[in-house]
Amino acid sequence: MDLRQLRYFVAVAEELHFSRAAARLNLTQSALSAQVRALEGEIGGRLLDRTTRRVRLTDAGESLLADAKILIANADNALDRARAIAHGKGGILSVGSLGPAPGDLLSPIMDEFGQLHPHIRVEIEGLDFSNFVDALLCGQVDLSFVYLPLDQPKISTVPLVTEPRVVAVPSSHRLADRPQLCPADLAEETFVTQPSTAPLAWRDYWLLAEQIGSRPAVSPHVPDRVEDWLLSIGRGDGVDTAPAVVSRYYAWPEVRFIPLTDAPPTTLGLGWLSDVDNSLTAEFVSIAQQIATVAARDSASSYQLPLPELV
Repeated sequence: MDLRQLRYFVAVAEELHFSRAAARLNLTQSALSAQVRALEGEIGGRLLDRTTRRVRLTDAGESLLADAKILIANADNALDRARAIAHGKGGILSVGSLGPAPGDLLSPIMDEFGQLHPHIRVEIEGLDFSNFVDALLCGQVDLSFVYLPLDQPKISTVPLVTEPRVVAVPSSHRLADRPQLCPADLAEETFVTQPSTAPLAWRDYWLLAEQIGSRPAVSPHVPDRVEDWLLSIGRGDGVDTAPAVVSRYYAWPEVRFIPLTDAPPTTLGLGWLSDVDNSLTAEFVSIAQQIATVAARDSASSYQLPLPELV
C-alpha cells in the first residue's frame, strides 16, 4: 500500500462513482479500478461494493476512509512544511538571550517578523554565562541577544540599543546607600565574575578592568545563571556591574542596584555565526536594527531604562 492508492480510494469513496473519481484524478477508469483492486488485495477484503448502478463502502471501507483521510492530511502537511523550509518559508528560528529577554525590543521585532513569515516559529532560548557563546558556535541558536563587546572572530554582531550600567552590591554593603558609584569606588572591591568559558574581554568589561587600571579581585564563587549571580552578590561574595535592565527584571531584597558613572554604558546587540548564510537570520537582524533605530529617534531610545531610584 502506498499513499497514491489511498488517495485513489478516498476519491472513489467520496464520489461513490468510478467515472467521476477517475476524472477528478485525471486517470482512466480502468487504471483507477486496478489500483483499488490492488489495495483490496493487500488488505484481504473488499472496500467497495460495486454494481452497475451504484458504489458503496463496505464496513472495512468505512473504517479505512476515516484513517486514510488523516494519513493523507498528515503526509501533505509534512510535505508542505518540508517544501516551505527548503524555500526559506517555514521552520523554526531559535533566538538566544542571556538573562531576561529584552521584551520592550523583542515584542515589536517578533510582531514584524511574524507578519512577514507567519509560518516561522520563533523560539526564545534562555542562555547561561557558561554557554551563551558556545550556543552560537555550535548552532544551538541561530542568533542571540548579547551585550557587547564580544570579541569572538567567528561571531558577527550589530549594536542595537544602549542603556546605563548599574553596580550590584549586597544590601548590607558599606556602599549600598550611595546615590551613585564610579570605578574608583570599586577598585578595592571583590567582584563576582563569570565563568572562564565567557570571553576574557567580555568579563573584563563588567569588571571595569580598563577604568580601574587592572583586574580587581574576584570571588572564587563563579555563578552560571543570572539568578545564581544575584544570590552570590546578595550573600556577600562580592559586587559586579550589570545592565540597568537587570534592576528592572529582578527585585532581589538582598541586592542594591546603584547607578554607575564614569564608565561606558552597556550596548545590547545581536550576534550570529559569521559563516552561516541564513536569510531568516539576516532578516531578523535587519528588522531589529530598524526598530531600534526608530525607538532611538523617537525617544532617545524607548528601550533605555531610567536609573533606579534610591529609597
